[in-house]
Amino acid sequence: MKPDTVIELNHGAGGSLMDSFLDSLLSIYKTKSIENGIGVDELDDGATIPLSGDTTLIVSSDSHTVDPIFFPGGDIGVLAATGTINDVTMMGGKPIAITCALLIEEGTIYSDVQKILTSFAKTCEEHGVAVIAGDTKVLPKGQVDVIYISTTGLGLRVSPNIISDSKVEIGDKIIITGYPGMHGAALIAGREGINLQTTLESDVAPLVNMLLPLVKGGAIHAMKDPTRGGTGSALNEFAEKSEVGLLLNEEDIPNHPEVNGVCELLGLDFFSLSSEGKAIIAVAEDRADEILTKIQAHSLGKDARIIGEATDKYKGKVVLRTSIGGHRLLRKPLGEPIPRVC
Repeated sequence: MKPDTVIELNHGAGGSLMDSFLDSLLSIYKTKSIENGIGVDELDDGATIPLSGDTTLIVSSDSHTVDPIFFPGGDIGVLAATGTINDVTMMGGKPIAITCALLIEEGTIYSDVQKILTSFAKTCEEHGVAVIAGDTKVLPKGQVDVIYISTTGLGLRVSPNIISDSKVEIGDKIIITGYPGMHGAALIAGREGINLQTTLESDVAPLVNMLLPLVKGGAIHAMKDPTRGGTGSALNEFAEKSEVGLLLNEEDIPNHPEVNGVCELLGLDFFSLSSEGKAIIAVAEDRADEILTKIQAHSLGKDARIIGEATDKYKGKVVLRTSIGGHRLLRKPLGEPIPRVC
């Protein structure tokens, strides 16, 4: 990027503009991984640090600035804990610990902070994650919008294989664990001045209990939670990093009626809306039906489906097979259509 480039919201929105922005920033760093583990250059859900024997530490960092801080189905506290727990899980890790740094605006009501941290603590406690460190700063009014939370999650890899965006193999089946875009659609519906009269809620939910038992067999090659940039961005990252094509059946991709309604009303594409309680998974072909059945048996995965497969055609691209037998390219979005979704 040119030195005089003006940074826009889309530079941090999880799409193609953010990719170019990060490429420029990452060139500043020199040492970017430890002992040939996954590092910052891979732009995965986290990093891996090989320890003694077969032990691998997984580290994931995130910041949370969602607006509003209380939204249909959750708040910034449960979102911060969930997002970090899920990132560690996506790399085949058992989350064990988390840090929590708070930036709080002067004038914020204490009961709001207490409610947010209670949600954060409850989510961590329910999933066996210890809150081991943190930091708290209060900034002058107007320099923070109520409260921001930064986290770092730690986990230990339990999968026998390295699960990474770049590990999708030709022939792998692609599973989505439920309706995409529900978090982004719920935020749009709940924001001030937009009255869509919907009961839609965020899908925010930790996926560790559903997915961690499944990674131990080695059949899962890649996992990603489609947060910023949505399903379209996550699928394109699989294709680009693994250097495969993804051929998906458009009719098999679940589309929640209320998410679809929001998108039609506002001219949005549900592929670009974020989810906070879904995963996209690349699974070995001979184990895909078994894995899908186990996911569907869990309450968070009852709407899971196989939506397509990895192919040696369309390298680096995602192609949708339409209901009339045609094909169309699913491009990586420029970014999330609305700011501050997580």
